[in-house]
Amino acid sequence: MGEMSSGAGSYPISVRFDREQRIGRLWGIPFLGWFVRSLILIPHLFILSIFGVIVGLVMLVAWIPVLVNGAFPGWGYDLVGGYYRWSVRVTAYLLLMVGPYPPLGTDPGYPVEVDFDRSTRLNRLWGIPLLGMLVRAVLVIPHAIALWIVGIVAGIIIFFSWIPVLLFGRYPTLGYEVVGGYLRWSTRVTCWVLLMAGPYPPFRLGE
Repeated sequence: MGEMSSGAGSYPISVRFDREQRIGRLWGIPFLGWFVRSLILIPHLFILSIFGVIVGLVMLVAWIPVLVNGAFPGWGYDLVGGYYRWSVRVTAYLLLMVGPYPPLGTDPGYPVEVDFDRSTRLNRLWGIPLLGMLVRAVLVIPHAIALWIVGIVAGIIIFFSWIPVLLFGRYPTLGYEVVGGYLRWSTRVTCWVLLMAGPYPPFRLGE
């Protein structure tokens, strides 16, 4: 397996991609590759829809250890973090960013990885029921605007990304930079709102 992603950042939520992997060139057949991948991902999508309900229920009580101890609970990282790790992997597979079919779970050997620094501390006031996450949701509005703009660029790159896959069996470096960066950025913002990190997320695509 090649080196995972770009640079070594210090933010407590990390999303990394193995850029050196090979991808079957037939997946690059225009539209057909994406269509077939979307079909074979149906089991993942079904399980993730159920998993998402569980995550929603977990978030009803995950604020308690933040309010009491100033830290997101370990079981919260297992469940909520596991859900987002799985979701990012499924999305990356659908977009041709990865070769191997994603595992039904969180296999640490997969070439797309999402890690959380479980030692990060939070101000206990963020754990005030509903208010803490509501304030965080308001504070990330600038991120939402920036991500909307980046998302347009990422969509254009996605539309043409099948070409290097078909010709060379590789996902383009620009795709990892922008599309992968979009997934990284949006994951950090979402998980920050859910109290899984202390520092405000950076405005950047890279690590």
